[in-house]
Amino acid sequence: MTRAVASAFFRRALERAAGLITGNRRLGRLLGAASTALQGRGGALGVVRRDAEALLRMARAVVAGRYRALPKRSLIAIVAALIYFLDPLDLIPDFLPLFGFADDAAVLLWVASRLRKDLDSFLRWEVGQGPVIDVEPVTTTAS
Repeated sequence: MTRAVASAFFRRALERAAGLITGNRRLGRLLGAASTALQGRGGALGVVRRDAEALLRMARAVVAGRYRALPKRSLIAIVAALIYFLDPLDLIPDFLPLFGFADDAAVLLWVASRLRKDLDSFLRWEVGQGPVIDVEPVTTTAS
């Protein structure tokens, strides 16, 4: 797990994440892509999938302005982990059978463990919110 987190790939993801959180539109697109990827290949993450989905929901709630208790540095870490997850050519390329998602799972697990208090607080907050309709913005192109 430490190799992936210490890799240049994850450092680059952290830098991109710091830039992304200032532009909610681009961040919204990234969160949408991460949601789609988790639905499609989340099974390869095993038990980490539940935490990854919770991290994604927390980031979406922050971006939507519904959840304000998350420190900026925590949002950067979540976004960096999602960038790393989406990058098919990270430390262990995703196309390698059996091993391709091991580093992705390790990074997501590491971030979830580092943000466990934030994540647990969010999950308690989320339960108290009741059902929420979470929609992604739809962009149309003029024809």
